[in-house]
Amino acid sequence: MYITLKSIKRNLGLFNLEFEDLLIGSIFGLIFTILFLLKIYTIAIVIISLGVLSLIPMDFSKCNRMYKLFFLFVKYLFKDKHYYFYK
Repeated sequence: MYITLKSIKRNLGLFNLEFEDLLIGSIFGLIFTILFLLKIYTIAIVIISLGVLSLIPMDFSKCNRMYKLFFLFVKYLFKDKHYYFYK
């Protein structure tokens, strides 16, 4: 008899939130608050919009958030690429 777990990561119950999601959301919220208090409203609104967009769940899995896709894209852009040309 095997005991299977849904996931090793802990869900916080509400919208399948994980601790990483709360950490990233709080960072965006802190940056938004600082910029808003410094009266840089336009950049503050852009930052909070990016924060909200990064926490949107993807269609194929509710636990995968958009920020994980951003990280994969940035890793792809900045990794070493070796091109070989043959004649």
